[in-house]
Amino acid sequence: MKKILAVTMSALLSVSMLVGCSNKKETVSEKKEAVTVNVGAPDGLPAISIAKLSQENPEIKEGYKVNYNLEATSDALSTDVMKEELDIAIVPSNMAAIAYNKTSNFQIAGTVGKGSFYLVSSDELVTGIDSSLSGKEVGNIGKGLTPDITIQALLKEQGVDTSSVTFNYSNEASDLVSLLATKKITTGIVPEPALSGLLTKNPDLKVIAGANDTWSKVFKNENGYPQSTLIIKKSFAKENPEFVDDFIKSLDENIKWTNENPEEAGKFAEEFGVNVKAPLLKKAIDRTNIKFISIENAKDDYDSYFKALSSFNPKVLGGKIPDSEIYYK
Repeated sequence: MKKILAVTMSALLSVSMLVGCSNKKETVSEKKEAVTVNVGAPDGLPAISIAKLSQENPEIKEGYKVNYNLEATSDALSTDVMKEELDIAIVPSNMAAIAYNKTSNFQIAGTVGKGSFYLVSSDELVTGIDSSLSGKEVGNIGKGLTPDITIQALLKEQGVDTSSVTFNYSNEASDLVSLLATKKITTGIVPEPALSGLLTKNPDLKVIAGANDTWSKVFKNENGYPQSTLIIKKSFAKENPEFVDDFIKSLDENIKWTNENPEEAGKFAEEFGVNVKAPLLKKAIDRTNIKFISIENAKDDYDSYFKALSSFNPKVLGGKIPDSEIYYK
């Protein structure tokens, strides 16, 4: 009897151990490896919109690990996008069109920043981005690129002959700031946050008009024009729709926080490596126009903007105006 009991107990222990091992194996197999998400932005205002997220790196959704990448130039960011190495990116709006036209694998999820360029002048005869610029020398950056085309589109829409304006182009905003600060030119189109720094160097300059407000009036568009855009890799979004939705919500909340806390946001930006000092961002925040607008409320903005850019040079959009499939969802 004792022998039978011993055998029975041994069998039960074996079964128990097998069940335990089986459960352990199931637990291990259920533990999936975290999905890595690569997010990128160029140095400047676009990067400020994710600076806090990049430093605190909160969990957007369980099971996902986010890598935030800061690129020194838009060209470097463009390379990452075209190679499809990024799942999510904040890019110049024309780059969003190029990415879609060239890869068919990126869609626009919303606007991250509206126009942040401003007309400044010490010339009392300059009254706006309009016919008052005729016969004037006007500093700008990016000849043949979106900053240039945006201003020319505004003038053209108002019937101003752009050949009557002498544009003095600089490669970088810092070069343009130097010309205006030393009074070598009296009028220019300057982006924030460089503008706030410029105004401390040359107090004779006045902010005459914002390109975004002017665009809103001229093209009868409530939001103005989309300067920075959130794009999502279509193949990634298809497999991870809930994460994408949660990320967009987090980005929207982060941008609202940035506008309400510019000084702290500036510190996060410095830690991220953005070339914007915290005190300067505090001065500039009201004119930066960092704001998230979901694509559901921004399609008309993009249609209008892409049409205007294409009328000057379709190449800046990748050869053509994107079709409606460029819009996420």
